[in-house]
Amino acid sequence: MLSYRKALWTLVIAANLAVASSVQAQYETEFPGAMQPFSDVNLENYDFQWFAPPITEQYGQDTIDPNTGIFFEYHRLFMNVTRADSAVGPYEGDATYGNRVDFGYMTDDNYGWLCSGWRLDGPSYDLVNRADFNSFEVNRTWRLDQFHKGFWIEPMVGMRFAQFNDKTTVVPQPIFVQNNMLLGQLGGRIFSQRGQWTLYSTVRGFGGQNWIFRGNEGDYSNGVVGGEFSLGCAYHITREITLDVAWQHMYFGTGIGRDPLFQEDEDMTFSGVAFGFTLNR
Repeated sequence: MLSYRKALWTLVIAANLAVASSVQAQYETEFPGAMQPFSDVNLENYDFQWFAPPITEQYGQDTIDPNTGIFFEYHRLFMNVTRADSAVGPYEGDATYGNRVDFGYMTDDNYGWLCSGWRLDGPSYDLVNRADFNSFEVNRTWRLDQFHKGFWIEPMVGMRFAQFNDKTTVVPQPIFVQNNMLLGQLGGRIFSQRGQWTLYSTVRGFGGQNWIFRGNEGDYSNGVVGGEFSLGCAYHITREITLDVAWQHMYFGTGIGRDPLFQEDEDMTFSGVAFGFTLNR
């Protein structure tokens, strides 16, 4: 009886392994790279001719293939950051500068990774709005087949860590409020090249937990939901180098701790313009 059970379990395990291998092979065929998230980037076929003339086609044609391989983007940000609800004054927000860096790769099989980092250095108005913001995200991306009139869509799913530090001073002893957010997100990018111009838009929706530290006054946590949206255009000065400008908007719908007079659960918005350049994207 024991030998019979051993033989039966051996057959069951072997059958399951065979089915799993078959399913994985089929899944890998339909969605290349899905089972190998850290596949090597094929650089052997990449010629690194960054200064080659731009590839252009007549407006309305959909024959321009998007770039693959490693890419890099830098943008200088000019943003408006909303004030806390209890802040005094005639304005609802204040201006500041910052930087954004994006990098990653897209394989010839139309899957890859996207990493993105934000840094806002302000605003810097002690009595109404003094703060800074940092964010870093990692996303798994895919590129769908080309749509009508040359549009491409790249879905993404990933994680983001964001930190917002409110250092507004309205009391004799300033209270430093730090928001530490761990967020899951879904989104996508849509773009199309027309001659030497590329039109693009990105959207992300995110949600997660915010751990808030309020100096020596006590700590607590909130749920956070929000989203990010951009709309821009880029001009190809070479085959792989573009200069671009975009409207950038990020919104936290709830869960942000703010000063002055300490607000436990507020919304917050960053909105403004991004100028920069892109390499091989």
